[in-house]
Amino acid sequence: MNNGQSIVIKGEITGAEDLVIAGRVEGKIRLDGCALTLAPGSQVIGEIAAGTIIVSGTVEGSLVASKRLEAKSTAEIDGEINTPVLLVAEGAQISATVEMPGGRENRKPQLAKAG
Repeated sequence: MNNGQSIVIKGEITGAEDLVIAGRVEGKIRLDGCALTLAPGSQVIGEIAAGTIIVSGTVEGSLVASKRLEAKSTAEIDGEINTPVLLVAEGAQISATVEMPGGRENRKPQLAKAG
């Protein structure tokens, strides 16, 4: 699904498929295990939960990505981020608290087998 730049959505979006937002959303977005892409110029004010979140627009609120979050060079994020993998491109602006579950303290060392 894709919403255009002139579209404003207020409320809650839920689903089980990938979504591209180019407009403005005020509220909650929940995409179980799917990808959410925020296009350049998009704005989200609220809570986001998805498998993968790719931000090229502006977000004010909380972002929970169960797989990964990518902040592209045009991204502006203000709020809270929770994701096991965070990729930040040069130029992205982030003013957020970041929690990355599954950090080093939870990993067991892996030894390579000698051949």
